[in-house]
Amino acid sequence: MDTAFPHILFAEPPPEQAKGGIDLAMETIEMYLDRKGGRLTRRATLDDLKAATSSCVVHFHGLWQLDHSWMSRWCRANNVPYVVSPHGMLEPWAWRHKRWKKWPYYQLLEQFHLRGAAHVLATSPQEADNLEPFVPETSNRTIPLAITEDVGPDYEAVRTRRGWSADEDVLVYLSRVSEKKGMHLLLKSLASLPAGQTDGLRLVVVGDGPDGYRERLRRIEETHADALPPIDWEGPVWGDEKWTYLQGADLFCLPTHSENFGLVVLEACQVGTPVLTTTGTPWGFLEEWNSGLIANPDVPSLQSALGQYATSFSWSIEDREQLAARTRDRFSLPTVGAQYVEMYRQVAAGTPAVSVSV
Repeated sequence: MDTAFPHILFAEPPPEQAKGGIDLAMETIEMYLDRKGGRLTRRATLDDLKAATSSCVVHFHGLWQLDHSWMSRWCRANNVPYVVSPHGMLEPWAWRHKRWKKWPYYQLLEQFHLRGAAHVLATSPQEADNLEPFVPETSNRTIPLAITEDVGPDYEAVRTRRGWSADEDVLVYLSRVSEKKGMHLLLKSLASLPAGQTDGLRLVVVGDGPDGYRERLRRIEETHADALPPIDWEGPVWGDEKWTYLQGADLFCLPTHSENFGLVVLEACQVGTPVLTTTGTPWGFLEEWNSGLIANPDVPSLQSALGQYATSFSWSIEDREQLAARTRDRFSLPTVGAQYVEMYRQVAAGTPAVSVSV
Protein backbone atom coordinates (compact mmCIF):
# COMPACT_ATOMS: atom_id res chain seq x y z
CA MET A 1 0.00 0.00 0.00
CA ASP A 2 1.48 3.34 -1.00
CA THR A 3 2.52 5.98 1.49
CA ALA A 4 -0.36 8.25 0.44
CA PHE A 5 -2.81 5.92 2.14
CA PRO A 6 -4.21 7.68 5.22
CA HIS A 7 -3.51 6.65 8.78
CA ILE A 8 -6.72 5.04 10.13
CA LEU A 9 -7.63 5.48 13.80
CA PHE A 10 -10.36 3.32 15.34
CA ALA A 11 -12.37 4.92 18.15
CA GLU A 12 -13.92 1.90 19.87
CA PRO A 13 -16.54 1.22 22.53
CA PRO A 14 -15.48 -0.46 25.80
CA PRO A 15 -14.48 -4.11 25.24
CA GLU A 16 -17.56 -5.51 26.99
CA GLN A 17 -19.78 -3.56 24.57
CA ALA A 18 -17.80 -4.57 21.49
CA LYS A 19 -18.10 -8.33 21.94
CA GLY A 20 -19.56 -10.12 18.96
CA GLY A 21 -20.35 -8.29 15.76
CA ILE A 22 -18.48 -5.05 16.48
CA ASP A 23 -15.28 -6.89 17.39
CA LEU A 24 -15.53 -9.05 14.29
CA ALA A 25 -16.19 -6.06 12.05
CA MET A 26 -13.13 -4.23 13.39
CA GLU A 27 -10.97 -7.33 13.12
CA THR A 28 -12.06 -7.75 9.49
CA ILE A 29 -10.82 -4.29 8.54
CA GLU A 30 -7.67 -4.68 10.65
CA MET A 31 -6.86 -7.97 8.95
CA TYR A 32 -7.18 -6.52 5.47
CA LEU A 33 -5.21 -3.35 6.25
CA ASP A 34 -2.46 -5.45 7.82
CA ARG A 35 -2.22 -7.59 4.68
CA LYS A 36 -1.95 -4.46 2.55
CA GLY A 37 0.54 -2.68 4.77
CA GLY A 38 -1.86 0.03 5.92
CA ARG A 39 -1.40 1.91 9.18
CA LEU A 40 -4.10 1.39 11.79
CA THR A 41 -4.31 2.52 15.42
CA ARG A 42 -6.76 0.49 17.49
CA ARG A 43 -8.53 1.94 20.56
CA ALA A 44 -7.42 5.43 19.52
CA THR A 45 -7.83 8.35 21.92
CA LEU A 46 -7.99 12.08 21.36
CA ASP A 47 -4.32 12.24 22.33
CA ASP A 48 -3.50 9.73 19.56
CA LEU A 49 -5.41 11.85 17.10
CA LYS A 50 -3.68 15.06 18.13
CA ALA A 51 -0.30 13.31 17.77
CA ALA A 52 -0.99 12.10 14.23
CA THR A 53 1.57 13.53 11.82
CA SER A 54 0.13 12.37 8.49
CA SER A 55 -3.19 12.36 6.68
CA CYS A 56 -5.66 10.43 8.81
CA VAL A 57 -9.26 9.26 8.96
CA VAL A 58 -10.99 8.45 12.25
CA HIS A 59 -13.41 5.52 12.19
CA PHE A 60 -15.88 5.55 15.10
CA HIS A 61 -17.41 2.17 15.94
CA GLY A 62 -20.73 2.09 17.76
CA LEU A 63 -22.72 4.94 19.28
CA TRP A 64 -23.65 6.44 22.65
CA GLN A 65 -20.04 6.98 23.77
CA LEU A 66 -19.35 10.36 25.37
CA ASP A 67 -15.64 10.29 24.54
CA HIS A 68 -16.52 9.66 20.89
CA SER A 69 -18.68 12.78 20.84
CA TRP A 70 -15.86 14.94 22.20
CA MET A 71 -13.37 13.36 19.80
CA SER A 72 -15.57 13.97 16.77
CA ARG A 73 -16.16 17.54 17.91
CA TRP A 74 -12.38 18.04 17.83
CA CYS A 75 -12.32 16.48 14.35
CA ARG A 76 -14.94 18.91 13.09
CA ALA A 77 -13.12 21.88 14.60
CA ASN A 78 -9.82 20.80 13.02
CA ASN A 79 -11.04 19.54 9.64
CA VAL A 80 -10.13 15.92 10.32
CA PRO A 81 -12.48 13.64 8.35
CA TYR A 82 -14.22 10.79 10.11
CA VAL A 83 -16.70 8.00 9.46
CA VAL A 84 -19.15 6.33 11.84
CA SER A 85 -20.31 2.71 11.92
CA PRO A 86 -23.45 2.51 14.12
CA HIS A 87 -23.34 -1.32 14.03
CA GLY A 88 -27.10 -1.59 14.26
CA MET A 89 -27.51 0.79 17.19
CA LEU A 90 -30.05 2.87 15.26
CA GLU A 91 -32.10 -0.07 14.05
CA PRO A 92 -35.80 0.33 14.99
CA TRP A 93 -35.64 -2.32 17.71
CA ALA A 94 -32.48 -0.85 19.23
CA TRP A 95 -33.74 2.75 18.97
CA ARG A 96 -36.94 1.87 20.85
CA HIS A 97 -34.98 0.15 23.63
CA LYS A 98 -34.45 2.73 26.40
CA ARG A 99 -35.47 5.49 24.02
CA TRP A 100 -36.25 7.72 27.02
CA LYS A 101 -32.51 7.83 27.68
CA LYS A 102 -31.26 7.87 24.10
CA TRP A 103 -33.47 10.70 22.82
CA PRO A 104 -32.07 13.52 25.00
CA TYR A 105 -28.50 12.29 24.44
CA TYR A 106 -29.16 12.23 20.70
CA GLN A 107 -30.51 15.77 20.75
CA LEU A 108 -27.58 17.11 22.78
CA LEU A 109 -24.64 15.27 21.23
CA GLU A 110 -25.18 12.32 18.94
CA GLN A 111 -26.94 14.12 16.10
CA PHE A 112 -23.93 16.42 15.64
CA HIS A 113 -21.58 13.44 15.79
CA LEU A 114 -23.52 11.70 13.01
CA ARG A 115 -24.15 14.74 10.82
CA GLY A 116 -20.50 15.75 10.91
CA ALA A 117 -19.33 12.40 9.52
CA ALA A 118 -18.09 12.12 5.97
CA HIS A 119 -19.93 8.81 5.86
CA VAL A 120 -22.19 6.86 8.19
CA LEU A 121 -21.61 3.24 7.25
CA ALA A 122 -24.40 0.69 7.07
CA THR A 123 -23.66 -3.00 6.59
CA SER A 124 -26.74 -3.63 4.43
CA PRO A 125 -29.27 -1.72 2.34
CA GLN A 126 -31.86 -2.42 5.03
CA GLU A 127 -29.73 -0.71 7.68
CA ALA A 128 -29.07 2.16 5.26
CA ASP A 129 -32.82 2.66 4.90
CA ASN A 130 -33.21 2.70 8.68
CA LEU A 131 -30.46 5.33 8.96
CA GLU A 132 -32.25 7.78 6.66
CA PRO A 133 -34.08 9.67 9.47
CA PHE A 134 -30.76 10.26 11.25
CA VAL A 135 -28.18 11.13 8.60
CA PRO A 136 -28.02 13.12 5.34
CA GLU A 137 -28.55 11.02 2.23
CA THR A 138 -25.16 12.05 0.88
CA SER A 139 -23.31 10.51 3.83
CA ASN A 140 -25.30 7.25 4.07
CA ARG A 141 -23.06 4.47 2.67
CA THR A 142 -23.18 0.69 2.62
CA ILE A 143 -20.31 -1.80 2.91
CA PRO A 144 -21.09 -5.35 4.09
CA LEU A 145 -19.12 -7.44 6.54
CA ALA A 146 -16.78 -10.12 5.26
CA ILE A 147 -15.79 -13.74 5.62
CA THR A 148 -12.56 -13.72 7.60
CA GLU A 149 -11.77 -17.42 8.12
CA ASP A 150 -11.05 -20.16 5.60
CA VAL A 151 -13.81 -22.51 6.72
CA GLY A 152 -16.11 -24.34 4.32
CA PRO A 153 -18.63 -27.19 4.24
CA ASP A 154 -17.81 -30.39 6.12
CA TYR A 155 -21.27 -31.79 6.82
CA GLU A 156 -20.76 -35.53 6.92
CA ALA A 157 -17.50 -35.58 8.89
CA VAL A 158 -18.84 -33.12 11.46
CA ARG A 159 -22.07 -35.07 11.92
CA THR A 160 -20.03 -38.14 12.78
CA ARG A 161 -17.85 -36.15 15.17
CA ARG A 162 -20.81 -34.61 16.97
CA GLY A 163 -22.70 -37.88 17.15
CA TRP A 164 -25.72 -36.56 15.26
CA SER A 165 -27.43 -39.43 13.50
CA ALA A 166 -28.31 -39.41 9.81
CA ASP A 167 -32.01 -39.89 10.53
CA GLU A 168 -32.49 -36.68 12.51
CA ASP A 169 -32.72 -33.10 11.28
CA VAL A 170 -30.66 -30.82 13.51
CA LEU A 171 -31.79 -27.22 13.85
CA VAL A 172 -28.99 -25.02 15.24
CA TYR A 173 -29.35 -21.66 16.95
CA LEU A 174 -25.97 -20.02 17.57
CA SER A 175 -26.06 -16.50 18.97
CA ARG A 176 -26.63 -14.59 22.18
CA VAL A 177 -29.72 -15.98 23.92
CA SER A 178 -31.71 -12.77 24.34
CA GLU A 179 -35.20 -11.50 23.72
CA LYS A 180 -34.09 -9.53 20.67
CA LYS A 181 -32.78 -12.72 19.04
CA GLY A 182 -36.19 -14.37 19.41
CA MET A 183 -35.44 -17.77 20.92
CA HIS A 184 -38.84 -17.69 22.69
CA LEU A 185 -40.48 -17.32 19.29
CA LEU A 186 -38.61 -20.35 17.95
CA LEU A 187 -39.64 -22.52 20.91
CA LYS A 188 -43.28 -21.52 20.66
CA SER A 189 -43.27 -22.02 16.88
CA LEU A 190 -41.82 -25.52 17.20
CA ALA A 191 -44.35 -26.36 19.90
CA SER A 192 -47.16 -25.23 17.57
CA LEU A 193 -46.21 -27.61 14.74
CA PRO A 194 -48.40 -30.67 14.13
CA ALA A 195 -46.95 -33.66 15.97
CA GLY A 196 -45.79 -35.43 12.85
CA GLN A 197 -43.71 -32.45 11.73
CA THR A 198 -41.48 -32.53 14.81
CA ASP A 199 -40.62 -36.21 14.42
CA GLY A 200 -36.90 -36.54 13.81
CA LEU A 201 -36.11 -32.92 14.70
CA ARG A 202 -33.53 -31.86 17.27
CA LEU A 203 -32.87 -28.28 18.38
CA VAL A 204 -29.32 -27.39 19.45
CA VAL A 205 -28.94 -24.01 21.19
CA VAL A 206 -25.42 -22.56 21.33
CA GLY A 207 -25.07 -19.38 23.34
CA ASP A 208 -25.76 -17.72 26.65
CA GLY A 209 -27.74 -14.76 27.88
CA PRO A 210 -29.43 -13.02 30.81
CA ASP A 211 -30.59 -15.26 33.64
CA GLY A 212 -34.12 -13.87 33.58
CA TYR A 213 -34.57 -14.58 29.90
CA ARG A 214 -33.13 -18.09 30.17
CA GLU A 215 -35.58 -18.78 33.00
CA ARG A 216 -38.39 -17.62 30.72
CA LEU A 217 -37.21 -20.11 28.07
CA ARG A 218 -37.04 -22.88 30.66
CA ARG A 219 -40.69 -22.26 31.57
CA ILE A 220 -41.71 -22.38 27.91
CA GLU A 221 -39.85 -25.66 27.50
CA GLU A 222 -41.53 -27.16 30.57
CA THR A 223 -44.97 -25.98 29.51
CA HIS A 224 -44.64 -27.44 26.02
CA ALA A 225 -42.47 -30.46 26.84
CA ASP A 226 -44.80 -32.91 25.09
CA ALA A 227 -44.88 -30.88 21.86
CA LEU A 228 -41.26 -29.83 21.51
CA PRO A 229 -38.49 -31.91 19.91
CA PRO A 230 -35.40 -32.76 22.00
CA ILE A 231 -33.39 -29.65 22.89
CA ASP A 232 -29.66 -29.54 23.65
CA TRP A 233 -28.65 -26.42 25.58
CA GLU A 234 -24.94 -26.20 24.81
CA GLY A 235 -24.03 -22.87 26.38
CA PRO A 236 -21.55 -20.49 24.73
CA VAL A 237 -19.09 -22.08 22.31
CA TRP A 238 -16.61 -19.98 20.32
CA GLY A 239 -13.41 -20.46 18.36
CA ASP A 240 -12.95 -23.37 16.00
CA GLU A 241 -15.53 -25.51 17.79
CA LYS A 242 -18.26 -23.01 16.87
CA TRP A 243 -17.90 -23.90 13.22
CA THR A 244 -18.78 -27.56 13.76
CA TYR A 245 -22.30 -26.62 14.87
CA LEU A 246 -22.82 -24.55 11.74
CA GLN A 247 -21.26 -27.16 9.44
CA GLY A 248 -23.29 -30.06 10.83
CA ALA A 249 -26.66 -28.31 11.02
CA ASP A 250 -29.46 -29.21 8.65
CA LEU A 251 -30.95 -25.75 9.19
CA PHE A 252 -29.53 -22.70 10.93
CA CYS A 253 -32.19 -20.69 12.77
CA LEU A 254 -32.00 -17.03 13.75
CA PRO A 255 -35.58 -15.90 14.60
CA THR A 256 -34.44 -12.40 15.48
CA HIS A 257 -36.52 -9.24 15.75
CA SER A 258 -33.77 -7.06 14.28
CA GLU A 259 -30.25 -7.35 12.84
CA ASN A 260 -28.37 -4.72 10.89
CA PHE A 261 -26.40 -7.55 9.25
CA GLY A 262 -26.47 -10.84 11.16
CA LEU A 263 -22.88 -12.02 10.77
CA VAL A 264 -23.71 -15.52 12.01
CA VAL A 265 -26.04 -15.91 9.01
CA LEU A 266 -23.05 -15.17 6.76
CA GLU A 267 -21.02 -17.76 8.68
CA ALA A 268 -23.75 -20.38 8.19
CA CYS A 269 -23.86 -19.61 4.48
CA GLN A 270 -20.10 -19.83 4.09
CA VAL A 271 -20.21 -23.45 5.27
CA GLY A 272 -23.19 -24.18 3.03
CA THR A 273 -25.96 -24.49 5.63
CA PRO A 274 -29.43 -23.21 4.69
CA VAL A 275 -30.96 -20.57 6.94
CA LEU A 276 -34.28 -19.77 8.56
CA THR A 277 -34.35 -16.13 9.60
CA THR A 278 -36.69 -13.16 9.57
CA THR A 279 -37.61 -9.98 7.77
CA GLY A 280 -35.74 -8.22 10.60
CA THR A 281 -32.48 -9.14 8.84
CA PRO A 282 -31.11 -8.13 5.41
CA TRP A 283 -30.92 -11.75 4.24
CA GLY A 284 -34.18 -11.92 2.29
CA PHE A 285 -32.25 -12.60 -0.93
CA LEU A 286 -31.50 -16.11 0.36
CA GLU A 287 -34.97 -17.04 -0.85
CA GLU A 288 -33.89 -15.96 -4.35
CA TRP A 289 -30.89 -18.27 -3.96
CA ASN A 290 -33.29 -21.04 -2.82
CA SER A 291 -31.06 -21.27 0.24
CA GLY A 292 -33.29 -20.18 3.07
CA LEU A 293 -36.68 -19.45 4.55
CA ILE A 294 -37.65 -15.92 5.56
CA ALA A 295 -40.45 -15.33 8.08
CA ASN A 296 -41.85 -12.45 10.04
CA PRO A 297 -40.56 -12.37 13.64
CA ASP A 298 -43.75 -13.84 15.08
CA VAL A 299 -45.02 -17.30 15.97
CA PRO A 300 -47.53 -17.86 13.12
CA SER A 301 -45.04 -16.91 10.41
CA LEU A 302 -42.17 -18.88 11.92
CA GLN A 303 -44.46 -21.88 12.43
CA SER A 304 -45.40 -21.73 8.74
CA ALA A 305 -41.75 -21.58 7.69
CA LEU A 306 -40.81 -24.49 9.96
CA GLY A 307 -43.73 -26.48 8.56
CA GLN A 308 -42.48 -25.77 5.05
CA TYR A 309 -39.03 -26.98 6.06
CA ALA A 310 -40.41 -30.16 7.64
CA THR A 311 -42.62 -31.08 4.70
CA SER A 312 -40.96 -29.86 1.51
CA PHE A 313 -37.46 -28.43 1.98
CA SER A 314 -34.56 -30.54 0.71
CA TRP A 315 -30.82 -29.86 0.75
CA SER A 316 -27.91 -31.86 -0.65
CA ILE A 317 -24.13 -31.85 -0.32
CA GLU A 318 -24.00 -30.24 -3.77
CA ASP A 319 -26.37 -27.50 -2.56
CA ARG A 320 -24.01 -26.84 0.34
CA GLU A 321 -21.03 -26.45 -1.94
CA GLN A 322 -22.94 -24.10 -4.24
CA LEU A 323 -24.14 -21.86 -1.37
CA ALA A 324 -20.62 -21.72 0.08
CA ALA A 325 -19.17 -20.73 -3.31
CA ARG A 326 -21.75 -17.98 -3.89
CA THR A 327 -21.12 -16.63 -0.40
CA ARG A 328 -17.35 -16.54 -0.92
CA ASP A 329 -17.78 -14.70 -4.21
CA ARG A 330 -19.90 -11.99 -2.63
CA PHE A 331 -18.44 -11.59 0.84
CA SER A 332 -14.77 -12.57 0.64
CA LEU A 333 -12.28 -10.46 2.61
CA PRO A 334 -10.45 -9.24 -0.54
CA THR A 335 -13.75 -8.04 -2.03
CA VAL A 336 -15.05 -6.29 1.08
CA GLY A 337 -11.67 -5.07 2.34
CA ALA A 338 -10.98 -3.33 -0.94
CA GLN A 339 -14.23 -1.40 -0.52
CA TYR A 340 -13.07 -0.08 2.87
CA VAL A 341 -9.68 0.92 1.46
CA GLU A 342 -11.27 2.82 -1.41
CA MET A 343 -13.71 4.53 0.97
CA TYR A 344 -10.91 5.63 3.32
CA ARG A 345 -8.91 7.02 0.40
CA GLN A 346 -11.88 8.97 -0.89
CA VAL A 347 -12.74 10.35 2.53
CA ALA A 348 -9.16 11.50 3.06
CA ALA A 349 -9.22 13.13 -0.37
CA GLY A 350 -12.61 14.74 0.22
CA THR A 351 -14.36 12.90 -2.64
CA PRO A 352 -17.58 10.87 -2.37
CA ALA A 353 -17.48 7.11 -1.87
CA VAL A 354 -19.60 4.65 -3.82
CA SER A 355 -22.10 2.57 -1.85
CA VAL A 356 -22.08 -1.18 -2.45
CA SER A 357 -25.16 -3.31 -1.83
CA VAL A 358 -25.10 -6.57 0.10
